[in-house]
Amino acid sequence: MVFIKPLDLETILINYFAGSWEVFYFLAVIVFAYLGARYRMPTQIFLILMLIFIVFMRPYFGLFFVLGILGAGVLIFYIMKKLTN
Repeated sequence: MVFIKPLDLETILINYFAGSWEVFYFLAVIVFAYLGARYRMPTQIFLILMLIFIVFMRPYFGLFFVLGILGAGVLIFYIMKKLTN
């Protein structure tokens, strides 16, 4: 029997929900892009929030991976913004 601490969000979100850091990171970017597009967040505010998220996640990944995810997040944001209008 496995005991999971109730507020151990790293284990719950990353290991059980997403499976790995990379998948969790990509899913988080998609969720941020969807919420930003859904609530019609201005592009500048979305980019600031994405940059804050990248600063927090930077110790876990390399620079090129982080920049690639930033580009994918902005692209997903624009696509979802067009779909929700």
